[in-house]
Amino acid sequence: MSKLSKGFTLIELLLVIAIIGILATVTVVAINPQRQLAKARDSQRKTDLYSIATAVYQYASEHSGDLPDTDGNPLTSNFPTSATCIGEGGSCFNLSVAGDTEPIVPIYMAAMPYDPKTGATDNSGYTLYITTGGRIVLAATPETEATITITK
Repeated sequence: MSKLSKGFTLIELLLVIAIIGILATVTVVAINPQRQLAKARDSQRKTDLYSIATAVYQYASEHSGDLPDTDGNPLTSNFPTSATCIGEGGSCFNLSVAGDTEPIVPIYMAAMPYDPKTGATDNSGYTLYITTGGRIVLAATPETEATITITK
């Protein structure tokens, strides 16, 4: 009488491990976590630009249409008329302290947002300017889209 052994053979175990490995690889490739994270950062960039635009327009509506500036003279404005970075760096427009009597931060925003991947306080990674038609244009460099531009 022969004795039957119970359990899996080495070949069966290796085959199941190989199938699980292939399925895991296909799942990771299909989900593509790097792309998903990049899309999430692009969504954050859009939200940040809308927040900045809202703060600027709220300031303007409470100050007779005047845009926030940093020149200290309520009769003139140094709000950018060409694409200028937002930040505390030398060539950037420091929007967080802009406003002759009430600064944007903390009155209109709790803190100035910056690009979730490359931004810093010196250069937020966002640009803004006002067009000759009086529209505010904000932009960010995206990871997954052609452009992120908000015009209000």
